[in-house]
Amino acid sequence: MNRAAVILACCMAGLLAGCGDGEADQKSSDTARGTGSTESTPKAKTADKGMPNEDAGGDSPQPGVFAGRIQFEGEVPPPRKIQVTKDVEHCKSAAGEIQDVVVSEEGFLSGAVVEIQGVKRPETGWDWKEPEGGYTIRQKGCRFAPKITVAHDGAKLTIHNDDPVAHNINTGQWNVVQGKGAGPIENSIRYAGQPFVRVTCNIHGWMETWVYVARSPYYSATAEDGRFRIEGLPPGKYRATAIHPTLGKQRLRVTIEPGQTAEQDIVFQAPGSGKS
Repeated sequence: MNRAAVILACCMAGLLAGCGDGEADQKSSDTARGTGSTESTPKAKTADKGMPNEDAGGDSPQPGVFAGRIQFEGEVPPPRKIQVTKDVEHCKSAAGEIQDVVVSEEGFLSGAVVEIQGVKRPETGWDWKEPEGGYTIRQKGCRFAPKITVAHDGAKLTIHNDDPVAHNINTGQWNVVQGKGAGPIENSIRYAGQPFVRVTCNIHGWMETWVYVARSPYYSATAEDGRFRIEGLPPGKYRATAIHPTLGKQRLRVTIEPGQTAEQDIVFQAPGSGKS
């Protein structure tokens, strides 16, 4: 082979090698940009395995419940006798008796409040579930109704005067005159060291009602059957109180297990019996 033929053969081999390298570079570039499916599919599956399972319910334990009944033992205190000495013509219907300790025929106590203490307050604050229409107290027939209102710390009370005479609302935190035909009064109530706040009328001294000021949503007031029930409690060990406005307070210890109901019956005894 002459010199010219050898040079031509070498040049052709170099050109063919350059074309093969360019095809390999293109395939590598496609894979890096994700246009090839062989590499991306396994990576997606790996990422899916690391996602949280929403159906698992998370790691938080289920809340529990504290429930029971409050019973009264002993002789029920006699009712208070009411003598009407002001605005007699209109208020005469208020004369008579008021029973401060209300006990059912089966011996169960109404008007007591059980509250759990020590539940950690959320960073966003408590989720207060206020009753429809808010916390309302009415003055009618020169008496307050209801006998007991349970409201949260800082709640707004709405007080109506349904009588054709003036009243005066005194909570110890504020003292407001509400004239005949005046519109409702709205004012907040705060916890001030004692959960029960006595509300009176300075004009009609026999008028009385109570507001229990709760510091957390974990409370329950007993009705005629004496039952209480506090739901949504995070598991743990807590202190609790059972309080009646005239019979005093009892301190309790409560252990809440995940998803379980802790039941405990409470007994209040008549004044002078040594247990309150």
